[in-house]
Amino acid sequence: MKLKHLKKTKRTIHLIYPFDLKKNINPWSIGNNVFYSLKDKFKFKFYSWTSIEKIIPNEGDILLGHAHTNPFTVFRRSINHSNWNKKILLQPYNEDPKQMSHLYDLIPICDLFISICGSYWFNRIKKSPFKSWKSKMIQLDLALDRKEYPFLKKKINKKFNRKIIYIGNDYSYNNFAKNLKYLRKIIKEIGSKNFASAGNKQVFDEKFYGWLDFTKKTSNKKIKNYDFLIQVSNNDANPSIILEAISWGLIPIITKGCGYEEFTKKIFIPNNQTLKAVKKIKKFQEMDKKILFKIQNDNLNILKNKFNWEKFRNKVRKVILQKKINRQKINYNKKEINFFEYNKRTSPNYYLNMDILFSVIKSNLKKIL
Repeated sequence: MKLKHLKKTKRTIHLIYPFDLKKNINPWSIGNNVFYSLKDKFKFKFYSWTSIEKIIPNEGDILLGHAHTNPFTVFRRSINHSNWNKKILLQPYNEDPKQMSHLYDLIPICDLFISICGSYWFNRIKKSPFKSWKSKMIQLDLALDRKEYPFLKKKINKKFNRKIIYIGNDYSYNNFAKNLKYLRKIIKEIGSKNFASAGNKQVFDEKFYGWLDFTKKTSNKKIKNYDFLIQVSNNDANPSIILEAISWGLIPIITKGCGYEEFTKKIFIPNNQTLKAVKKIKKFQEMDKKILFKIQNDNLNILKNKFNWEKFRNKVRKVILQKKINRQKINYNKKEINFFEYNKRTSPNYYLNMDILFSVIKSNLKKIL
Protein backbone atom coordinates (compact mmCIF):
# COMPACT_ATOMS: atom_id res chain seq x y z
CA MET A 1 0.00 0.00 0.00
CA LYS A 2 1.49 3.35 -1.05
CA LEU A 3 1.41 6.27 1.37
CA LYS A 4 0.50 9.44 -0.51
CA HIS A 5 1.86 11.70 2.20
CA LEU A 6 5.41 10.42 1.74
CA LYS A 7 7.67 12.72 -0.28
CA LYS A 8 8.79 11.51 -3.64
CA THR A 9 12.45 10.62 -3.77
CA LYS A 10 14.38 13.20 -5.75
CA ARG A 11 15.78 12.00 -9.01
CA THR A 12 19.46 12.55 -9.68
CA ILE A 13 21.19 14.67 -12.28
CA HIS A 14 24.52 13.13 -13.18
CA LEU A 15 26.50 16.23 -14.17
CA ILE A 16 29.65 15.86 -16.23
CA TYR A 17 31.14 19.32 -16.01
CA PRO A 18 33.75 21.10 -13.85
CA PHE A 19 32.17 21.85 -10.48
CA ASP A 20 33.61 23.60 -7.43
CA LEU A 21 31.57 26.09 -5.43
CA LYS A 22 34.80 27.71 -4.22
CA LYS A 23 35.64 28.72 -7.79
CA ASN A 24 33.52 31.45 -9.32
CA ILE A 25 35.27 31.49 -12.69
CA ASN A 26 34.65 29.58 -15.91
CA PRO A 27 34.43 26.68 -16.56
CA TRP A 28 33.56 25.83 -12.91
CA SER A 29 30.96 28.58 -12.73
CA ILE A 30 29.03 26.83 -15.52
CA GLY A 31 28.74 23.61 -13.52
CA ASN A 32 28.08 25.57 -10.33
CA ASN A 33 25.19 27.50 -11.86
CA VAL A 34 23.63 24.39 -13.36
CA PHE A 35 23.63 23.04 -9.80
CA TYR A 36 22.16 26.25 -8.35
CA SER A 37 19.40 26.27 -10.96
CA LEU A 38 18.12 22.78 -10.13
CA LYS A 39 19.29 21.82 -6.62
CA ASP A 40 15.75 22.22 -5.22
CA LYS A 41 14.40 19.64 -7.67
CA PHE A 42 17.20 17.08 -7.99
CA LYS A 43 20.03 15.40 -6.21
CA PHE A 44 23.38 15.79 -7.97
CA LYS A 45 26.36 13.59 -8.65
CA PHE A 46 29.43 15.08 -10.29
CA TYR A 47 31.97 13.60 -12.71
CA SER A 48 35.06 14.66 -14.60
CA TRP A 49 34.61 14.40 -18.36
CA THR A 50 37.80 12.31 -18.54
CA SER A 51 36.53 9.75 -16.00
CA ILE A 52 36.28 6.18 -17.32
CA GLU A 53 33.56 5.09 -14.92
CA LYS A 54 30.21 3.86 -16.16
CA ILE A 55 27.10 5.31 -14.49
CA ILE A 56 24.31 2.92 -13.55
CA PRO A 57 21.38 5.33 -13.12
CA ASN A 58 18.17 4.85 -11.20
CA GLU A 59 15.03 5.02 -13.26
CA GLY A 60 14.19 8.63 -14.09
CA ASP A 61 17.70 10.04 -13.63
CA ILE A 62 19.15 12.59 -16.05
CA LEU A 63 22.49 12.48 -17.84
CA LEU A 64 23.74 16.01 -18.44
CA GLY A 65 27.13 17.27 -19.50
CA HIS A 66 30.22 17.42 -21.65
CA ALA A 67 31.29 14.44 -23.78
CA HIS A 68 34.97 13.66 -24.26
CA THR A 69 36.34 12.42 -27.59
CA ASN A 70 37.51 9.19 -25.94
CA PRO A 71 34.88 6.40 -26.33
CA PHE A 72 35.81 4.93 -22.93
CA THR A 73 34.93 8.07 -20.94
CA VAL A 74 31.95 8.54 -18.68
CA PHE A 75 29.38 10.27 -20.92
CA ARG A 76 29.89 7.85 -23.78
CA ARG A 77 30.05 4.73 -21.59
CA SER A 78 26.86 5.67 -19.75
CA ILE A 79 24.54 7.06 -22.42
CA ASN A 80 22.88 3.84 -23.59
CA HIS A 81 21.42 2.77 -20.25
CA SER A 82 17.64 2.35 -20.45
CA ASN A 83 16.93 4.02 -17.07
CA TRP A 84 17.69 7.54 -18.25
CA ASN A 85 14.75 9.93 -18.33
CA LYS A 86 16.76 12.45 -20.37
CA LYS A 87 20.19 12.44 -22.00
CA ILE A 88 21.43 15.95 -22.68
CA LEU A 89 24.71 17.26 -24.02
CA LEU A 90 25.88 20.51 -22.45
CA GLN A 91 29.01 21.99 -23.99
CA PRO A 92 30.43 24.71 -26.25
CA TYR A 93 29.55 24.76 -29.94
CA ASN A 94 31.06 26.38 -33.01
CA GLU A 95 31.34 25.53 -36.70
CA ASP A 96 34.79 23.95 -36.70
CA PRO A 97 34.50 20.34 -37.95
CA LYS A 98 37.75 19.47 -36.17
CA GLN A 99 36.27 20.51 -32.83
CA MET A 100 32.70 19.28 -33.25
CA SER A 101 32.64 16.17 -35.46
CA HIS A 102 33.35 13.75 -32.61
CA LEU A 103 29.80 14.42 -31.36
CA TYR A 104 28.09 13.12 -34.48
CA ASP A 105 27.45 9.62 -33.09
CA LEU A 106 26.04 11.04 -29.83
CA ILE A 107 23.62 13.61 -31.24
CA PRO A 108 21.09 11.05 -32.57
CA ILE A 109 20.86 9.26 -29.20
CA CYS A 110 20.75 12.43 -27.08
CA ASP A 111 17.46 14.16 -26.40
CA LEU A 112 18.95 17.65 -26.59
CA PHE A 113 22.20 19.48 -27.15
CA ILE A 114 22.40 22.60 -24.97
CA SER A 115 24.93 24.54 -27.00
CA ILE A 116 26.99 27.08 -25.09
CA CYS A 117 27.78 29.55 -27.83
CA GLY A 118 27.26 33.05 -29.09
CA SER A 119 24.24 33.83 -31.22
CA TYR A 120 26.57 34.23 -34.22
CA TRP A 121 27.15 30.47 -34.34
CA PHE A 122 23.59 29.47 -33.54
CA ASN A 123 22.14 31.68 -36.27
CA ARG A 124 24.35 29.95 -38.85
CA ILE A 125 23.54 26.30 -38.07
CA LYS A 126 21.16 25.79 -41.00
CA LYS A 127 23.97 26.66 -43.42
CA SER A 128 26.66 24.75 -41.54
CA PRO A 129 27.91 21.13 -41.81
CA PHE A 130 25.92 20.49 -38.63
CA LYS A 131 22.51 21.51 -39.97
CA SER A 132 21.08 18.04 -39.26
CA TRP A 133 21.62 18.70 -35.52
CA LYS A 134 19.48 21.86 -35.45
CA SER A 135 16.29 20.19 -34.21
CA LYS A 136 18.06 19.06 -31.02
CA MET A 137 19.99 22.22 -30.28
CA ILE A 138 19.20 24.95 -27.75
CA GLN A 139 21.46 28.00 -27.58
CA LEU A 140 22.77 29.05 -24.16
CA ASP A 141 24.72 32.25 -23.57
CA LEU A 142 27.77 32.20 -21.38
CA ALA A 143 27.61 34.45 -18.31
CA LEU A 144 29.85 36.37 -15.97
CA ASP A 145 29.84 37.43 -12.33
CA ARG A 146 30.97 41.03 -12.62
CA LYS A 147 32.05 41.10 -8.98
CA GLU A 148 34.90 38.78 -9.95
CA TYR A 149 36.00 41.17 -12.71
CA PRO A 150 35.74 44.71 -11.28
CA PHE A 151 35.62 47.78 -13.48
CA LEU A 152 39.16 49.12 -13.89
CA LYS A 153 39.24 51.40 -16.89
CA LYS A 154 38.25 54.96 -15.97
CA LYS A 155 40.93 56.50 -18.18
CA ILE A 156 41.93 55.85 -21.79
CA ASN A 157 45.49 56.37 -22.96
CA LYS A 158 46.37 59.24 -25.27
CA LYS A 159 46.00 58.97 -29.02
CA PHE A 160 48.61 56.75 -30.72
CA ASN A 161 49.75 55.45 -27.32
CA ARG A 162 46.77 53.21 -26.65
CA LYS A 163 47.65 49.70 -25.62
CA ILE A 164 46.34 46.33 -26.80
CA ILE A 165 46.59 42.98 -25.03
CA TYR A 166 45.94 39.42 -26.15
CA ILE A 167 45.02 36.89 -23.45
CA GLY A 168 44.76 33.19 -24.22
CA ASN A 169 46.62 30.06 -25.26
CA ASP A 170 47.22 27.97 -28.35
CA TYR A 171 47.54 24.43 -27.06
CA SER A 172 47.01 22.00 -29.94
CA TYR A 173 44.25 20.16 -28.05
CA ASN A 174 42.51 23.22 -26.62
CA ASN A 175 41.41 26.39 -28.42
CA PHE A 176 43.45 25.46 -31.47
CA ALA A 177 41.32 27.77 -33.61
CA LYS A 178 42.64 30.95 -31.96
CA ASN A 179 44.15 31.93 -35.33
CA LEU A 180 47.38 33.30 -33.87
CA LYS A 181 49.13 33.29 -37.26
CA TYR A 182 46.75 36.08 -38.22
CA LEU A 183 47.45 37.94 -34.98
CA ARG A 184 51.20 37.71 -35.65
CA LYS A 185 50.66 39.31 -39.07
CA ILE A 186 48.69 42.14 -37.47
CA ILE A 187 51.36 42.75 -34.81
CA LYS A 188 54.11 42.65 -37.44
CA GLU A 189 52.27 45.24 -39.53
CA ILE A 190 51.46 47.61 -36.67
CA GLY A 191 54.55 47.04 -34.56
CA SER A 192 54.73 45.49 -31.10
CA LYS A 193 55.39 48.68 -29.13
CA ASN A 194 51.83 48.97 -27.80
CA PHE A 195 51.05 45.24 -27.78
CA ALA A 196 51.28 42.70 -24.97
CA SER A 197 50.14 39.14 -24.38
CA ALA A 198 49.38 36.83 -21.49
CA GLY A 199 48.97 33.06 -21.60
CA ASN A 200 51.01 29.97 -22.28
CA LYS A 201 53.51 31.57 -24.65
CA GLN A 202 54.48 34.74 -26.44
CA VAL A 203 52.69 35.45 -29.73
CA PHE A 204 55.37 37.48 -31.56
CA ASP A 205 57.94 39.82 -29.97
CA GLU A 206 55.53 41.82 -27.81
CA LYS A 207 55.69 42.28 -24.03
CA PHE A 208 54.75 38.95 -22.45
CA TYR A 209 53.30 38.43 -18.96
CA GLY A 210 52.92 34.64 -18.91
CA TRP A 211 49.92 33.37 -17.00
CA LEU A 212 47.99 36.00 -15.05
CA ASP A 213 45.80 35.13 -12.07
CA PHE A 214 42.87 37.51 -12.39
CA THR A 215 41.79 36.90 -8.80
CA LYS A 216 44.89 38.86 -7.71
CA LYS A 217 45.16 42.65 -7.57
CA THR A 218 48.65 42.54 -9.13
CA SER A 219 47.09 41.17 -12.33
CA ASN A 220 44.40 43.83 -12.30
CA LYS A 221 47.07 46.53 -12.08
CA LYS A 222 48.66 45.18 -15.25
CA ILE A 223 45.33 44.94 -17.10
CA LYS A 224 44.45 48.51 -16.10
CA ASN A 225 47.22 49.83 -18.37
CA TYR A 226 45.55 48.45 -21.51
CA ASP A 227 42.73 49.97 -23.54
CA PHE A 228 41.83 47.07 -25.83
CA LEU A 229 41.68 43.28 -25.78
CA ILE A 230 42.28 41.61 -29.15
CA GLN A 231 40.95 38.18 -30.15
CA VAL A 232 41.04 36.92 -33.75
CA SER A 233 39.58 33.41 -33.50
CA ASN A 234 38.31 31.47 -36.50
CA ASN A 235 36.08 29.18 -34.47
CA ASP A 236 35.58 29.94 -30.78
CA ALA A 237 32.21 29.25 -29.17
CA ASN A 238 32.18 32.37 -26.98
CA PRO A 239 35.44 32.98 -25.08
CA SER A 240 34.85 34.17 -21.54
CA ILE A 241 37.89 36.47 -21.72
CA ILE A 242 35.87 38.84 -23.93
CA LEU A 243 33.17 39.17 -21.27
CA GLU A 244 35.87 39.58 -18.61
CA ALA A 245 37.59 42.33 -20.60
CA ILE A 246 34.32 44.23 -21.08
CA SER A 247 33.66 43.96 -17.35
CA TRP A 248 37.08 45.50 -16.66
CA GLY A 249 36.25 48.32 -19.07
CA LEU A 250 38.52 47.29 -21.91
CA ILE A 251 37.18 47.55 -25.44
CA PRO A 252 37.41 44.26 -27.33
CA ILE A 253 38.70 44.22 -30.90
CA ILE A 254 37.44 40.88 -32.19
CA THR A 255 36.47 38.81 -35.19
CA LYS A 256 32.99 37.32 -35.63
CA GLY A 257 34.71 33.94 -35.20
CA CYS A 258 34.76 34.67 -31.48
CA GLY A 259 31.05 33.90 -31.50
CA TYR A 260 29.65 37.22 -30.31
CA GLU A 261 27.67 39.55 -32.52
CA GLU A 262 25.63 41.37 -29.86
CA PHE A 263 28.22 43.97 -28.95
CA THR A 264 28.81 47.35 -30.61
CA LYS A 265 29.53 46.83 -34.32
CA LYS A 266 32.53 49.15 -34.20
CA ILE A 267 34.61 46.54 -32.32
CA PHE A 268 34.65 43.92 -35.11
CA ILE A 269 37.55 43.39 -37.49
CA PRO A 270 37.47 41.11 -40.57
CA ASN A 271 38.94 37.64 -40.33
CA ASN A 272 42.20 36.93 -42.17
CA GLN A 273 42.28 40.30 -43.92
CA THR A 274 45.38 41.83 -42.38
CA LEU A 275 45.41 45.24 -44.07
CA LYS A 276 41.73 45.91 -43.36
CA ALA A 277 42.16 44.84 -39.73
CA VAL A 278 45.25 47.03 -39.32
CA LYS A 279 43.42 50.01 -40.81
CA LYS A 280 40.60 49.61 -38.29
CA ILE A 281 42.97 49.16 -35.33
CA LYS A 282 44.78 52.36 -36.34
CA LYS A 283 41.43 54.16 -36.29
CA PHE A 284 41.03 53.12 -32.65
CA GLN A 285 44.37 54.76 -31.92
CA GLU A 286 43.14 58.13 -33.12
CA MET A 287 39.47 57.87 -32.15
CA ASP A 288 38.00 60.54 -29.89
CA LYS A 289 37.85 59.42 -26.26
CA LYS A 290 34.14 60.29 -26.07
CA ILE A 291 33.40 57.71 -28.76
CA LEU A 292 35.54 55.09 -26.99
CA PHE A 293 33.78 55.70 -23.67
CA LYS A 294 30.44 55.37 -25.49
CA ILE A 295 31.52 51.99 -26.91
CA GLN A 296 32.72 50.94 -23.45
CA ASN A 297 29.41 51.92 -21.83
CA ASP A 298 27.26 50.27 -24.53
CA ASN A 299 29.19 47.02 -24.16
CA LEU A 300 28.86 47.11 -20.36
CA ASN A 301 25.08 47.49 -20.64
CA ILE A 302 24.83 44.53 -23.03
CA LEU A 303 27.00 42.45 -20.71
CA LYS A 304 24.86 43.34 -17.71
CA ASN A 305 21.52 42.64 -19.39
CA LYS A 306 22.32 39.59 -21.53
CA PHE A 307 25.30 37.71 -20.14
CA ASN A 308 24.34 37.19 -16.51
CA TRP A 309 23.96 34.04 -14.42
CA GLU A 310 20.31 34.65 -13.60
CA LYS A 311 19.38 34.35 -17.28
CA PHE A 312 21.67 31.34 -17.62
CA ARG A 313 20.07 29.54 -14.63
CA ASN A 314 16.52 30.33 -15.75
CA LYS A 315 17.11 28.90 -19.21
CA VAL A 316 18.82 25.75 -17.93
CA ARG A 317 16.00 25.19 -15.45
CA LYS A 318 13.32 25.64 -18.11
CA VAL A 319 15.02 23.18 -20.48
CA ILE A 320 15.64 20.47 -17.88
CA LEU A 321 12.19 20.69 -16.30
CA GLN A 322 10.20 20.51 -19.52
CA LYS A 323 8.07 17.39 -19.29
CA LYS A 324 7.97 16.50 -22.95
CA ILE A 325 10.87 16.52 -25.38
CA ASN A 326 10.11 16.07 -29.03
CA ARG A 327 12.71 13.40 -29.73
CA GLN A 328 13.73 14.13 -33.29
CA LYS A 329 15.27 11.34 -35.35
CA ILE A 330 18.51 12.07 -37.16
CA ASN A 331 19.55 9.89 -40.07
CA TYR A 332 22.87 10.76 -41.65
CA ASN A 333 23.62 10.13 -45.28
CA LYS A 334 26.90 8.51 -46.32
CA LYS A 335 28.47 11.83 -47.30
CA GLU A 336 27.81 13.27 -43.82
CA ILE A 337 29.23 10.21 -42.08
CA ASN A 338 32.40 10.33 -44.18
CA PHE A 339 32.76 14.04 -43.46
CA PHE A 340 32.36 13.62 -39.69
CA GLU A 341 34.64 10.60 -39.53
CA TYR A 342 37.41 12.29 -41.50
CA ASN A 343 37.35 15.42 -39.34
CA LYS A 344 37.09 13.44 -36.11
CA ARG A 345 40.15 11.36 -36.95
CA THR A 346 42.24 14.29 -38.22
CA SER A 347 41.43 16.56 -35.27
CA PRO A 348 44.05 17.53 -32.66
CA ASN A 349 41.40 16.31 -30.21
CA TYR A 350 41.25 12.78 -31.62
CA TYR A 351 41.28 10.42 -28.67
CA LEU A 352 44.28 8.38 -29.88
CA ASN A 353 46.54 11.45 -30.14
CA MET A 354 49.16 11.10 -27.43
CA ASP A 355 48.37 14.26 -25.45
CA ILE A 356 44.64 13.49 -25.40
CA LEU A 357 45.17 9.83 -24.51
CA PHE A 358 47.67 10.75 -21.79
CA SER A 359 45.27 13.26 -20.18
CA VAL A 360 42.62 10.53 -19.81
CA ILE A 361 45.08 7.96 -18.47
CA LYS A 362 46.57 10.48 -16.02
CA SER A 363 43.16 11.45 -14.60
CA ASN A 364 42.22 7.78 -14.08
CA LEU A 365 45.50 6.37 -12.71
CA LYS A 366 43.97 5.44 -9.33
CA LYS A 367 41.21 3.47 -11.06
CA ILE A 368 43.58 1.81 -13.52
CA LEU A 369 46.26 0.78 -10.99
